[in-house]
Amino acid sequence: MESMKTILAIDDNRDILYTLEQIFNFQGWRPLLAAGYEEAEKYIKKEKIDLILVDYHMPGVDGISAVKEIRKKLPKVPIIVLTIEEEEHIVSRFMNAGANDYSLKPIKAVDLISRIKVHLQYHEKSQYYESYDKGISKVTLQKIEDQMKGITEFLDIDMLEDITQIKKKTLYRYLQYLVKEGRVEQQYSYGDMGRPRTLYRWI
Repeated sequence: MESMKTILAIDDNRDILYTLEQIFNFQGWRPLLAAGYEEAEKYIKKEKIDLILVDYHMPGVDGISAVKEIRKKLPKVPIIVLTIEEEEHIVSRFMNAGANDYSLKPIKAVDLISRIKVHLQYHEKSQYYESYDKGISKVTLQKIEDQMKGITEFLDIDMLEDITQIKKKTLYRYLQYLVKEGRVEQQYSYGDMGRPRTLYRWI
């Protein structure tokens, strides 16, 4: 049986925390709620957290600073920033601080659930494959590079499996290695039906 995922939400607005709590409970996730980063620290120190939501505009420690502090303590846990801001330079600040994604306010449950699910899935798979880096073959890497270099658009793993003729499980491991090495760019696509996809493109 799959273990219950624990999600920490940090937001100074109690109404938003209540909304997030209801969403998490509906999805079968265990909610941890904090009205600011200082309050969240007790959870960060003691709890096994699978994903963190952080509000951008908070008094005291703001969202950017909170993300930086969280990253020092939890370098691999997915972080999604909640914000009303859409400007590219602000989004870049989130990502440079260590966030994995952002979701716009007012909260749209379907979109937020999709984003959380894709990051939970990615994090779980990354942990599973993390120990496999030593088994990376240069020949297979070269084959993937040769097949992907001429493609300019983002493709999902099913398309890349057809192109490279490498089995999905093996291909995923190599793609994660290449993302970590900065040779492949990764982004997420969220469909209308709430079915998130991970897309890849050679840099």
